[in-house]
Amino acid sequence: MKEAANSTPSQRLVSMDVMRGCAIFGIFMVNIQFMAMPFEWAANPHYSEGPDVWAWAVTRTLFEQNFVAIFSMLFGAGLILQMNSAESKGTPFTPLYLRRLAALMLMGLLHGTLLFEGDILLLYSAVGLVLFLCRKLKAKRLLIIGCIPLFIAALGAFLLDGMSDMQSPAEEIQEQVRVHTEGTIAELLAHRSIGFGFWMILSSLWFNWRVLSMLFLGAALMKLGFFEERRASWHRRAALFGLPLGLGLEALSTWGTWLELPGIKSRLLASLHELSSLSLALGYIGVIALIVHSGSLSRLIKAVSAVGRLSLSNYILQSVIANLLFTFIGLAWFGERTRWELMGIVCTIYAAQIGLSVLWLRSFRMGPLEWAWRAVTYLRLEPLKR
Repeated sequence: MKEAANSTPSQRLVSMDVMRGCAIFGIFMVNIQFMAMPFEWAANPHYSEGPDVWAWAVTRTLFEQNFVAIFSMLFGAGLILQMNSAESKGTPFTPLYLRRLAALMLMGLLHGTLLFEGDILLLYSAVGLVLFLCRKLKAKRLLIIGCIPLFIAALGAFLLDGMSDMQSPAEEIQEQVRVHTEGTIAELLAHRSIGFGFWMILSSLWFNWRVLSMLFLGAALMKLGFFEERRASWHRRAALFGLPLGLGLEALSTWGTWLELPGIKSRLLASLHELSSLSLALGYIGVIALIVHSGSLSRLIKAVSAVGRLSLSNYILQSVIANLLFTFIGLAWFGERTRWELMGIVCTIYAAQIGLSVLWLRSFRMGPLEWAWRAVTYLRLEPLKR
């Protein structure tokens, strides 16, 4: 297949912004469970009862892994887009992008230690460097190389299956609740830093490899022009095959997790989750691209794309709001809200973010964190106001 030219059609950018906006919603739907309750409760469905079991099942099937895959693919695609833009202007790309990754690393460190242990920005700065070294490769080679970390992720999920069922002593869980609801700033930050370090180590066994794979896939798709309107036939195939296949396999994986199938069956379903979630993510991408390029739902498209254009600022804002809701800094709801209530909170916050993003972009060119990130990248301050 021929690779796409270095053009950047506005329709492609709009579709990518909408995809980012949707991804911000889906990621928050998963993250909030780890922001609002002890890790063991969030990771293990058997701590849930009654209707909350269905909330867990919906979240795992429709959101878990799927939207972070979309966000990661877009990050990889963005590298190629920025490289093409720099080359078309004759701007040296290497120092520009390395500064961009360094700034992202700093933001990730601060976010992970101060606001949310499950930060992904630090990881993006690391795996982004790997993709940067391979950025000149043809799309086919990027796809082939990207399959390797995905296989490692599936193997890691196979070997680590059952870890979420490990139960911590009741005293340890009570201590997590106390630190979040009645502790001190020092205790909370210490707990958060330890949790962030633990997540960095644990995720390196499977999750980080999956993210690396998604970056390579996104870069390859960008080189093939997948996000452009002219690839509508690809978008239809992604929607027609990715959605039903991904939903079916994800539902099967969720069902197997709940039943705690013995031995090899459970491990195979855990590995399947790594692949089926990719299928569902591509299905989501196909549907979004078709809707954007059809010109329908224009108001909704504009609203969600505004969130996507401010994706970094909105991602951090979600963590700030979560701290106000679930720690002693604010309402101290940690461990008190059901999964269904958390889903409602996400929808409410996201609706507010849509309104704020639309209003912000009427007066400003980009989000505040996007502006700061761009300033570090290009070593110059640009007007923020329109």
